[in-house]
Amino acid sequence: MGFNHVLKSRPSTDGCQHMVEAVRQPRYADLMPTDMTDLEDLVATLLESGRKRAVIGAPDEPGGSLTTLRFANILRSSADRLCHDAAEEARGHGASWRQIGESVGGITPQGAEHRFSRAAKERRAKASKVVWAGKERRVPAK
Repeated sequence: MGFNHVLKSRPSTDGCQHMVEAVRQPRYADLMPTDMTDLEDLVATLLESGRKRAVIGAPDEPGGSLTTLRFANILRSSADRLCHDAAEEARGHGASWRQIGESVGGITPQGAEHRFSRAAKERRAKASKVVWAGKERRVPAK
């Protein structure tokens, strides 16, 4: 481990330099395979195969590109659903938000909870309704 110099620009530190220890965390949780190449190759093969099947019989451009775009949009929403279901299942089996965040590319535990927790979404929705209810929605007549 090394140390990094950090120059704080906020007035509370008076521009002093601070030494902070650089801690290296493992990027993925214990359950993730160390070699992701096989999974990435599998995904690339499936994507290309699916794209080719999706555009069979599609008219020439721009029809082929638009068909590919619809295919990609369906993939995105399917992947989002799969991520949410897997995160919910992992939480049910005792996985921490840190482990879930590391499994999706190293986001913070708070970010993982924000992204995958239904309870967090409900809290945000309730908070936004309170803020919205307090705002004047009509422009006063002049």
